[in-house]
Amino acid sequence: MSFVKFEGGTRGRSSAGPMISIRKSGSIGINHAAMAEYFEDVPAGVMYYDEDEGRVGIERVDDTDEEGAYTISRTNDTGTITPSAFLTKYDLIPEVTTQYRPEVTETDDGTELVAFDLDEPIGTYGSPDDEDDENHEDDEESDDEEEE
Repeated sequence: MSFVKFEGGTRGRSSAGPMISIRKSGSIGINHAAMAEYFEDVPAGVMYYDEDEGRVGIERVDDTDEEGAYTISRTNDTGTITPSAFLTKYDLIPEVTTQYRPEVTETDDGTELVAFDLDEPIGTYGSPDDEDDENHEDDEESDDEEEE
């Protein structure tokens, strides 16, 4: 049998589309697709939580000095926000890194947010005992997605 070249790779990037993860380490990861679609030229985000609906939102802001703003750190086209106080206050740090599908929505007062529903995870990464690999987990597809 001869080798056949695989030409459908994404060079380490997931083809799963935009994804935001809440990591068990207490940070929020934004994959390449979500960075390109929602945060390309955005330096910071202000965190929102809707406890009744179980949703997290990120307001995109241009000023890292704005009250409540967290800087979006960039590495290899992915992003990280580290809102530890926010995640701790609302008890949102998961036992395993959990991935969500973001969408644009508005608050009641018209503030635009990139939001995701905590009751609708699209996958997980790692296990409770594993060390987080924060540079790659947002580009990995979950075991469930790989089986589809």
